[in-house]
Amino acid sequence: MSNDSWRPKLHLAPYNGSISDPNGLCQFRGTYHICCQNAPEYPGNYDSPHGWGHYVSRDLVNWVFLGCHVMPDAPSDKDGSYSGGAYVAGPDEAPHGGEVWYYYTGNIRWPAGDGTYDGRLANQTRMRSYNGINLGPKEVVVTNADYPSYCSNHVRDPKVWRQDGRLHMLLGARTRQDSRGSVICYGSDDGVHWALEGSVTNTGAEPFGYMWECPDRIVLADAEGAEHQFLATCPQGTDELGLPYKLQNVHGNGYFPLEGDLLDLLHQDTELMAAKAPHPAIDQETFVEWDHGFDFYACQTLAAEDGRIMLIGWMSLPHDKNDVRPYDNPTDTWRGCLTVPRVLSLGADGRILQWPAEEITALRGDAQAFDGTAATMPKCADVEIAGITGDGTLRFDDALELRIADGVAELVFTDDTVGQGRKVRRTLCGDVHDIRVIVDTSVLEIYLNGGETVFGTRYFAETDELTVTADLPGAQGTWYPMDPITINYVVDR
Repeated sequence: MSNDSWRPKLHLAPYNGSISDPNGLCQFRGTYHICCQNAPEYPGNYDSPHGWGHYVSRDLVNWVFLGCHVMPDAPSDKDGSYSGGAYVAGPDEAPHGGEVWYYYTGNIRWPAGDGTYDGRLANQTRMRSYNGINLGPKEVVVTNADYPSYCSNHVRDPKVWRQDGRLHMLLGARTRQDSRGSVICYGSDDGVHWALEGSVTNTGAEPFGYMWECPDRIVLADAEGAEHQFLATCPQGTDELGLPYKLQNVHGNGYFPLEGDLLDLLHQDTELMAAKAPHPAIDQETFVEWDHGFDFYACQTLAAEDGRIMLIGWMSLPHDKNDVRPYDNPTDTWRGCLTVPRVLSLGADGRILQWPAEEITALRGDAQAFDGTAATMPKCADVEIAGITGDGTLRFDDALELRIADGVAELVFTDDTVGQGRKVRRTLCGDVHDIRVIVDTSVLEIYLNGGETVFGTRYFAETDELTVTADLPGAQGTWYPMDPITINYVVDR
């Protein structure tokens, strides 16, 4: 099949080059902005410069790709404009209210040094925009000199928010002495001058991953209107923990439910720059994964103007420890895609539920029913299965199976060509009552029990249609053909 044969119809993907981590997610004056890590010359040029690709939309369905506006073109980021977030400044915020401020990590590598403990600069950088698109000059606001001495050279992925009249910035970090993942936090009155105000890491004797990338603060209200806070992060290297139903990918993704306010937890670190280690305040046993599939990482939330909190992730993984991808992707002129926007809400047990945004659901065509028999559909469809009363299997062609048995969900590729090296992922799920699957050309997003459990994966079946068989007791299935999203590539890279 050709490169275009694998191109998703419901997920953002590049025309050329490679995309990865979502960056700078926001809605500003009605327009959604989704940026992401973009290597515009990769895979043809392995050393392609890394910057931010920029997609915009008014409705989450019709998109324009504006190219790479944040690129490593300054002395402060010459080796990469790495990940970060967006802060929408209110109209009354002096001195630059009514703007979008993009924060990212500018990367510099020296010829000498290993890049972890020596030879790397991580320059946290701000770029202001009056419209979210046109960018002002780069301002370096936090440098290596501002990090506690226990930090290695890996400090990145700024996420900024306003609380209690001040700005706060989360940064993911790796410690120097024991390679322990952690989060450090800075405070500012103006978005330019920042000072350390706290840190957190896990309480266990052993590190919970060696680096906590992509930190995010999430606030959700329950049915009574009470707010609950969560610290989200992507801990790297957690596959080595050997947990039977958790963290099976080389790098993890998920969140810690918090008791109280994240800032209060961070402020328990009273030694700040004089501390010998980050403050141990997070129980790693509380960690909940966002997605248990083969392809999900580096997610970030977007706060919509209507109050919705949406999660968007990269449907792939970084390199593993041996600098080899865990599996292949048969496209050779473009790589990577993002998940559909997933709206977050609180379940009755306090866990976060994920569900495709209503704008995606609105793309459905006429409903087609099936009651456990095989249903053949185009590879751009939305499948719902309700009324499940026991264990069984959901099959996708003869290549992939979702097996439900004894409270465990297991996603298994039975055809290695379709899986491209992906094998099996499993997690505890309890009784399963309903399943929803977003079917795309080379993507599946599988939601169990209203979004309590999610599996995301790429799959590469060389067919024009997909046959789904629900061998599940009581199952009543419905599938809908889907209209595709549109992407106008104003520039192709």
